[in-house]
Amino acid sequence: MRQPRPWTLLALVVALLAWAGAVAYTVRSRDLVALQVAFVVYSAYGAALQLLGLVGRRPPRELQQPRRLPFVSVLVPARDEAAVIQDTLRSIGQLRYHDGQGRPRFEVVVLDDRSRDGTGERAARVDLPVPVRVARVPDGAPPGKAAVLNVGTEVARGQVLAVFDADARPEPDFLLRSVPLLLQPGVAAVQGRRRLYHRSGSVVARAQEHEFDVYQTVMQRARERFGAHVLLGGNGMVVNRFALEAVGGWNPEALTEDIDLAIRFHAAGWRVRYCEEAVVWEESVPSWRGLIRQRARWCEGVLRALVQHTPRLVRGHMSGLQKLDLLLFLTGSVVIPGAVFASYAYGVAAFLRGVLLPYYLLPLPRALPEPVTVGAFAVLAAALVLSAVVELRARIWRVLAGVVAYGAFTVHPLISTPLALANYTRSVFTGRTCWWKTDHGSAPGTPPQLAWEQDGRVGEWLALGLYRRAVP
Repeated sequence: MRQPRPWTLLALVVALLAWAGAVAYTVRSRDLVALQVAFVVYSAYGAALQLLGLVGRRPPRELQQPRRLPFVSVLVPARDEAAVIQDTLRSIGQLRYHDGQGRPRFEVVVLDDRSRDGTGERAARVDLPVPVRVARVPDGAPPGKAAVLNVGTEVARGQVLAVFDADARPEPDFLLRSVPLLLQPGVAAVQGRRRLYHRSGSVVARAQEHEFDVYQTVMQRARERFGAHVLLGGNGMVVNRFALEAVGGWNPEALTEDIDLAIRFHAAGWRVRYCEEAVVWEESVPSWRGLIRQRARWCEGVLRALVQHTPRLVRGHMSGLQKLDLLLFLTGSVVIPGAVFASYAYGVAAFLRGVLLPYYLLPLPRALPEPVTVGAFAVLAAALVLSAVVELRARIWRVLAGVVAYGAFTVHPLISTPLALANYTRSVFTGRTCWWKTDHGSAPGTPPQLAWEQDGRVGEWLALGLYRRAVP
């Protein structure tokens, strides 16, 4: 791995100082009002999604098998996943997706992304009742999951592509639940419900379970029910190959290829559906360090999508509701942590102002009346508690304990967001993209793998917001 040059480290430091300085400036100026207004807006947005998701609850759809099942290529990108790949393939092999004669209507393609731990060899040794192929990603291919999926799309036989991560455990009826929705006119992709299993009983792992089982599920349900911007989640997504090729394939420069693809589908006039009955399980991140790096990568991917796809927000074939939902989602990844950070700083300044002399050295900025901000937080908290009560169907004390734990868990954006901004700034100036891989099947505290990849053209494209296909 190449050592970073001094001036790239300087860019990293400058980015961190700029973000921290912008937040600190709000504490000593009149700009805190703007951030508090943003906090109120995003609180109302989050509460509305939670409440609409609860209103949109419906009985599970009955399982209806199409007369003719389209052939599905199941793609499993894997890089150094020897610890989990065989269990994942055994789970995929149990999918019920067969024709009238009992023959499987799907294949499994393991995309070995230059693994060094024998992932491909272990995958090839698994005995499954369905065809399994192991495709080795060539050494010259670009880094990242999207580039790997482009390789998989080229070798896939099916017109329907199902993407599972290397730690996925889809339930047996996953394809029977999701594929019929994909066959509806104008549908480009279907996202299943993502749930978590744990190899560790850590607090951070349990907090993620609360996040996925309640809040993400409810928000996706609201978007599906009321025609907003349904998101793809990377794991457990089923894609129409024709629609994928129509929008240019997987974007190899996207850190979050799922969000990037969903935006392009919506902008091109395609629909993305959410199938709550199609469930896929995935491994939680067992440590704070791994979680922060994972969320920093997600946040940076959202930033890149915001830069690239802002014109699509204006010109795309999306409804006004979809555009508003997408705008709030993309901007919220940066604005919300900034507002929360500034609020914390404001609270610290208020405390210090009361105990330190001379007090005028810490002037308080103008702020919204406390009933407004406290009321906005109370409405959001009430919506989150109500969602947890309805979705978990547990005793109220357990629900409240989960909500409190989740509230503590959400402090991670205060670290992951500036880290994402720093990585994004670094990539703009250097063309070097940081691909943080989340390890699976490892003990808590194991350092995640880190790879810096160089492409001299990427920085220019990032700065211009024009990176569509970084590698022809």
